[in-house]
Amino acid sequence: MKHVFLIIFISVLSKVSVAEYNDKYVVGCKLPADAVITCPDSNPLRDALLPVPETAVFEMEGWALWDPSLIKVGDTYHLFCSRWSKEEDHKAPRDAWKKSHIIRATSKNLFGPYEFQEVVAEAKDHPWAKQGLHNPKITKVGDRFLLYHLGIPRWQTGFMFSDSVEGPWTPVSQPIVNANNPALLIRDDGSAYMLSKFKRVNKKTGQRQNFMRAHEAADVNGPYTTLGDGGNRLPYDLELEDPTIWWANDQYNVICTDWMGKVTGIQKSVVYYTSKDGIHYELYSTLPVWSQNDPIPMEGGDSRTVYKVERPQVYVNDNGELEALLVSVAKEPGKHDYIVIRPVDHFVPAN
Repeated sequence: MKHVFLIIFISVLSKVSVAEYNDKYVVGCKLPADAVITCPDSNPLRDALLPVPETAVFEMEGWALWDPSLIKVGDTYHLFCSRWSKEEDHKAPRDAWKKSHIIRATSKNLFGPYEFQEVVAEAKDHPWAKQGLHNPKITKVGDRFLLYHLGIPRWQTGFMFSDSVEGPWTPVSQPIVNANNPALLIRDDGSAYMLSKFKRVNKKTGQRQNFMRAHEAADVNGPYTTLGDGGNRLPYDLELEDPTIWWANDQYNVICTDWMGKVTGIQKSVVYYTSKDGIHYELYSTLPVWSQNDPIPMEGGDSRTVYKVERPQVYVNDNGELEALLVSVAKEPGKHDYIVIRPVDHFVPAN
């Protein structure tokens, strides 16, 4: 009976039709009627999400955890994330995260359990980010590891390099790019492609809006050149937050959050885009990959109701298959709590 319940639960959770979803959430959508959408009546990536093992929830008593990023080295998975005091988070949730630092945890299994290993970097030892280090992302450039992050209070992106995933890490002396929470892809030829959020004031409403720019450089250290006309790479002037990027099936694949709910009707739900040239992007589906309105299905049939799902990141194996979707979870308004590494059924995008 447990297995039957679980199958039914997953079906109800993930395989809701776009029409059923739109009946409930379409009010917030800002897409034109003739919008081009890869999967107008479904979301295969959403359908590929699987229940979460209890071991795939990483939390630490007394600490707020956010911004997960994952890399496999040998037979070990290394999880990097930002961390700050839970006590301070409860006192001042709008500001406590600005004093975060970077930690590393490890596991022999992609889905945990993960064990805390070390504090990787703190603002007190950084050459220019003297308030906080936030939103770390781990990747590899040749034989070296690159940990890039948001530096506070400069609000720009810094790089740290190491010959080992265990450090020590050497930060560059100045910010690499004037971008907030970018996503970086190292191409096979060693050049770099980057997506970043930029803010623009809407001339009609006077409101600040979050759009997406694309950049590239012959070398990861820059300088970076803005691609296209420098405008919003998202079609229909949609807004985003916190992109992550990977290359699969001869295309750029980008997951980000629906900043104002203009795609899905749910603010900060997880959405997916693809691009053949890195300049022109196409929306995959109006059905979110994941959102805070979806209870987190746990293995065994239980589920967790959460207030917020944010900062999506991906783990892609050597075959280009998406195996895990990582998110930061808040249990209550204004709080920051733990990280979930959700299994994905070896998703490979169509092209």
